[in-house]
Amino acid sequence: MPPLTPNPPPFVPTGRFTNDRRKQFLADHDKGFLTAAKLDVLTDLMAKQNKAFAWEDSERGSLRTDFFPPVVIPTIPHIPWTERNRPIPPSLEAEVCQIIRSKIKAGVYEPSN
Repeated sequence: MPPLTPNPPPFVPTGRFTNDRRKQFLADHDKGFLTAAKLDVLTDLMAKQNKAFAWEDSERGSLRTDFFPPVVIPTIPHIPWTERNRPIPPSLEAEVCQIIRSKIKAGVYEPSN
């Protein structure tokens, strides 16, 4: 991890941490808890570590399996029961389907049998 700079240089957009995202971050978090100088240090660290942050599902990553092996949930042989799906209101169906497709594309949801 790079060292923190007490007096960081002026912000330069880096990778995922764009100027728009910095402005949004500051608007969301500038509530008086941190001073302006501390927010500058924080945004400098975020710019240096920009790949550690996912602003959209498409930017998500996965943990390395050699450090964190996948979790296997043991089950016993059984006959699965089914429950009726909750209906999606017709007015929201297109939006819900689009959200599910984007989650599958980003790897958030995995296929299941």
